[in-house]
Amino acid sequence: MQVQMIDKILMNEVTVPDKDCALLLSGGVDSISVGFCAERLGKKVHAYSFRLDTNPSYDFLKAKEVAEL
Repeated sequence: MQVQMIDKILMNEVTVPDKDCALLLSGGVDSISVGFCAERLGKKVHAYSFRLDTNPSYDFLKAKEVAEL
């Protein structure tokens, strides 16, 4: 279902009106791919990630690295 919707968006069969979008960025392949696609569609991507306490996880550090690209 989700893949079909992404295909429709990429083929301009469905419009995504907002210029800005929020992305929960984990640093993994899935969230990076979604962010890349949104950027290719002309969206201004606002990436968000989180960490627990003061110990950043591998995912948080990777998300931070990707967001700085």
